[in-house]
Amino acid sequence: MEHDTFGGAILAWVKSAKAFLKIQAGTGDNLLEDDIREGFSDYCLWSTFRPECIDIDGELDMECLDSGMVLFRESCTPQAALESSYQQAFGTDFDRNDVIILMRGNDEQP
Repeated sequence: MEHDTFGGAILAWVKSAKAFLKIQAGTGDNLLEDDIREGFSDYCLWSTFRPECIDIDGELDMECLDSGMVLFRESCTPQAALESSYQQAFGTDFDRNDVIILMRGNDEQP
């Protein structure tokens, strides 16, 4: 649900970027004392990947293009994690028509 705390992971295909967006819930280990003092209490981590090629040997080589962390002052929901990570990763407003959710872990669909 929209108000659930994000505790899992999301793997999405971003059509415009032709890249995968992987989002993971934060465990709390990455929050600095300064972050906590500034009121941040939750975060998610994101990474983008582009497939290099799909070969006949079954290999799917990918390298990480970029990664980051989105801080939240309230508990992070799956929808907030997806929208904020998309915005930070691709520098544009979230467009639900540009994203195909491929896998979800531990949470319901946003």
